[in-house]
Amino acid sequence: DVIFLTIDTLRADHVGAYGGSSKTPNIDSLAEDGVLFENAWSPISVTGPAFVSLHTGQHPGTHGVVMNIFRGGNALSDASETLAERLKSRGYRNGAFVSGFTLRRELGLNRGFHRYSTPKHNRRGGDKTADMALDWLGLQRGPIFLWYHSYDPHGPLKRWKGVRTDGDWEKYGANLARIPEYQKLSNISDPAFYAQRYAKAVEFADRQVGRIIQSLKDTGRYDESIIVFVSDHGESFTERQMWFDHGTTPYVEQLQVPLIIKYPKGKRAGSRVSADVLLEDVAPTVLDTMRSPKLYNADGESLNSDHVTGRQVLWGESSHCKKSKVLLCSPTGPDGKLFAVRDHAMTVIREPREDGVHTLVIDRRADPKELHPSEDAVAPEALLEQLDAMAESRNAMDLANPDEAELGEAETEALRALGYME
Repeated sequence: DVIFLTIDTLRADHVGAYGGSSKTPNIDSLAEDGVLFENAWSPISVTGPAFVSLHTGQHPGTHGVVMNIFRGGNALSDASETLAERLKSRGYRNGAFVSGFTLRRELGLNRGFHRYSTPKHNRRGGDKTADMALDWLGLQRGPIFLWYHSYDPHGPLKRWKGVRTDGDWEKYGANLARIPEYQKLSNISDPAFYAQRYAKAVEFADRQVGRIIQSLKDTGRYDESIIVFVSDHGESFTERQMWFDHGTTPYVEQLQVPLIIKYPKGKRAGSRVSADVLLEDVAPTVLDTMRSPKLYNADGESLNSDHVTGRQVLWGESSHCKKSKVLLCSPTGPDGKLFAVRDHAMTVIREPREDGVHTLVIDRRADPKELHPSEDAVAPEALLEQLDAMAESRNAMDLANPDEAELGEAETEALRALGYME
């Protein structure tokens, strides 16, 4: 069996097994039975394109999905093969149970799934999605591919009432402008309030993951399954200009994700891998475990080695430049995308602004949180060329400006509820 357990918008530093502050006993237990990848990276800080990379093994520049489709991005082309399609051809019964509007069928990831369940409105609680996944799981008899997706840590955070708004929180003030409109509650500008609500959401999501793992154990599927636990992207807290949002940058807090792979029969259980690896490596790893060739035109590589060397260079990007008084990027839309290239020593960011393109160089080893660009460091020409190549590739896609997209009333309301529109 192949099991994907995915929690949207999950920072690696909020998972206990990564030394995080949130209580995640079920994820931590899975890490004890599997391999924890300490430095796993998403290629893009937004949901739709990141999950396409997970399911195809392709970089966004290969599969062509570089913004959410309702923002003017492309849907997945028929030319890209998905993991579900490959497993279906091998006789698997495939079920996907997703909790967010961004993963609706129009994206194209429904291909290869016998059951692809999406919320009727903008989102569905992870507990309700888990109920449906468990009902489906109980009816299956042969080999399965189950994809469970929780949207719970994704804003707005207003549903997590365990952290009350009437506490002694800082309100108003200059920092209120840093909180996106969809996240604001009672004009609270105190980042600790939103961080505590986020932690409540993560802990709720962990409990749903635990329910599915327990069902796999109860039905005798757990030991023989390959289970992948991963997120699509992280979330900014107070690291950048905008707080408690994502899609805005390719910095570490938005692109580094938790990745745990539990192999059949406990192979490599309890080990940790420090090498830089990618979401694109997951599908090739699953197929290599099954002794099956990689998906068509996949960029990823199998992680099935006792000595994973990882990537020498990592590419990453934001979704687009959003309308915001606090953001420095310009212009709004895909032409304001930020790009990042990382090697073992440095991170180089390409950020278009009103006064031209800025190139920021950061020492990854001395500044792992990427907070302090160096004024003296010079990026290698090879990395600068890769940044320019990414920008030119996205410009060639002729992407629509999200602010000019023509949307129906229902779609507009769903996006507004999720914070994608104001």
